[in-house]
Amino acid sequence: MVISSIGHSQQARSDSEMASSRPISESTITRSTCATRTARATHQFEIVGYSLKRCLAAGEFVRSSAFAACGYRWSVRVYPGGFGPAHREFVSVFVKMMTNRGKAAARFDLRLIDRATGLPRSVFRAAQPVVFDYSVKHKKCKGKRGTRAFMRRRDLESSAFVRDDRLIVECVIDVVVANGGDDDTAAAASPLAGVPAPDLSRHLGELLERADGVGADVTFDVRGQPFAAHRIVLAMRSPVFMASLYGSMREHRAPRIAVDDMEPEVFDALLRFVYSDTLALPGDLGEGEYKEMVRQLLEAADRYAMDRLRVICELILSRSLDAKTVAATLAMADQHSTTATRSRMFVFSSWPLGWMTTIND
Repeated sequence: MVISSIGHSQQARSDSEMASSRPISESTITRSTCATRTARATHQFEIVGYSLKRCLAAGEFVRSSAFAACGYRWSVRVYPGGFGPAHREFVSVFVKMMTNRGKAAARFDLRLIDRATGLPRSVFRAAQPVVFDYSVKHKKCKGKRGTRAFMRRRDLESSAFVRDDRLIVECVIDVVVANGGDDDTAAAASPLAGVPAPDLSRHLGELLERADGVGADVTFDVRGQPFAAHRIVLAMRSPVFMASLYGSMREHRAPRIAVDDMEPEVFDALLRFVYSDTLALPGDLGEGEYKEMVRQLLEAADRYAMDRLRVICELILSRSLDAKTVAATLAMADQHSTTATRSRMFVFSSWPLGWMTTIND
């Protein structure tokens, strides 16, 4: 029995030594995610008595009330006399970080509200995020971002943006929030931080901006200027595009389609509306140029059966009619059977005879 016990003990020790000499294999997989999103805020800053503010010297500004975005405080600064002596002929506009020791990345869009239609028009935007740092002062201007040449004063003051001595500047800001790690402090400060803003139209708009390199499968040659686009997006938004790109029409499989009866700027605005559902016209247009472009866009909307865009254009034109433009717009309304525009024209035509005499001239 003793010999047997010793034998078992030696065997156990031998097994233990063999086990300890075997390589130990461990496999551990870990995973973490840092998802970047944005929190959006929109603020409208109305300047009442603009004619008095326009007398401010270069470098002097009027400031909006502070508004919140992603737990930070922001404000809009308008310099009616320009940011500095070199920009006296311009109105300068900036968005300013107001949170003490705050630092955040954000993209923003500075707009003007058309007083005739109530619709915003983008004038200056930062399409990619830029850093706002409250601690960086004056010279580098990193506590505020914007443009010193927002719009020429004479163009602004003769436009539809100034009415009844009032001006409305709209700021749309998307503050970048990083989820994960130790970067959740700013997100927790906002009660809606967990609910991202709707961004489908923004993503589609970015797809258009990148159309040359991401999935574009058709190119429009508009009087020699190429516009790359995506057939499926166009077809989704317009029955005319659906028929021409996926139906029996000759453009069905053509990689390039010529458009010779439309201005490139108008087609560009049409495409932007297709992708973003937003009317975005150049901010440097004079009032007459703006109305003319809207009239041409109305024609394009009718051509491609885009009813929402057509109604927006009708609304803009019908609310900004005068004796010099009513005849041209009425002719277009007749041509394109835009009943709403035509009915508003007839209301205008019932004004005193002197107005209509001006038209006949």
